[in-house]
Amino acid sequence: MPSCPAPDARPTVVFLDADTGVDNAALASGCTLNDVIDDERSWRHHGLFVAHVVRVGYGLVADGELSRRDARALVVAAARSDVGKVPGYTSLFDGSAESFADWAYAGDGGFDLVDDGTIRSRVGADGGFGTLWYPDEQFTDFSLRLQFRDDAPGDQRGNSGVQVRFPALWGPVEGCPTTFNGSETGNLSWIAVNCGHEIQVNDSPETGGNDPRKTGSIYGFADLNLAQAMPTPKGTWNDLEIRVVGQHYTVIRNGVVINEFENVPGLPFPGRPNDPDSSSRGLVGYVGLQAHGSPQDVVSYRNVRVRPLS
Repeated sequence: MPSCPAPDARPTVVFLDADTGVDNAALASGCTLNDVIDDERSWRHHGLFVAHVVRVGYGLVADGELSRRDARALVVAAARSDVGKVPGYTSLFDGSAESFADWAYAGDGGFDLVDDGTIRSRVGADGGFGTLWYPDEQFTDFSLRLQFRDDAPGDQRGNSGVQVRFPALWGPVEGCPTTFNGSETGNLSWIAVNCGHEIQVNDSPETGGNDPRKTGSIYGFADLNLAQAMPTPKGTWNDLEIRVVGQHYTVIRNGVVINEFENVPGLPFPGRPNDPDSSSRGLVGYVGLQAHGSPQDVVSYRNVRVRPLS
């Protein structure tokens, strides 16, 4: 069985887009059912996945960790699923130095690869605002999945974000300012903000001058308050899925849809009249992770993967 330092936090077992309804039980190994049933890879054909579910499910029955009823339910759901019929997920960051080297960085600050296979945003004297991005491929319609954890010091909360559908950050892009609302010039990471969409990662309290846009917000265009973000305690791993089809965005946190947004043309960015409107947020682009750069903005990421939906 796999090592699971950050078990899948979703409440039920899910095969790609199909919710089986079976409780995502914690196992003696420290993993969950979602962790040990590999629905995400590209199976050669559908029957191999069904056989995998039979083997795992009834193996857990034999170990006394799963009821026969739930094992049968998983096999039935596997047979009805699209796993093995559609492409699975491709890993963009798997915790290794080799996969981390596939990413590029724009702006100030950075991310560090930690010994436990996570990447963590850099703060302090080496911090600053920037974007760690995956330059090998642009994505059109996709599901992007990852896990994040707020590692801010003391009783503070970190601020970060996941950037999607932005242009390449190698140099200036016409129509995409490298500024923050007309100020802070020359930081290429602002291209990702101004000509893509940021899905916010921020569970800070709604008092004390913190950013009012909380986790799951489509930053500036479909913002969530703290209750809508369904926050978790600091130091907790969270599953985050961002689904983009056409101009429709869906944000799923720990198995629950917390936000949906239709990127219709002409929507202004509230309070930032110098920023491009929604018409500049494209139909195709790159994905990345944001380093916010303030001393408390320590956020870790792991297990970043993507699959096409078109």
